Amino acid sequence: MRAVGTILRELVGLFIDDGTLALAALIWIALCALILPRVLPSSEWDGAILFLGLAAVLAENVLRGARRGRN
Repeated sequence: MRAVGTILRELVGLFIDDGTLALAALIWIALCALILPRVLPSSEWDGAILFLGLAAVLAENVLRGARRGRN
């Protein structure tokens, strides 16, 4: 049974290395879904705002990982 648990943890680790990345992405998506329709009358910029926010979240995560790797 331990082997199955270890395999599952390793499999999840392939896709989610850092739980904060997934959490931050979900929070950004939720904020965009809740706030953008109220703030922007047209949805022309919704995709760009979503993309830029997710790119910022990813960049922050990469920089944090690089700093962690140097130590």
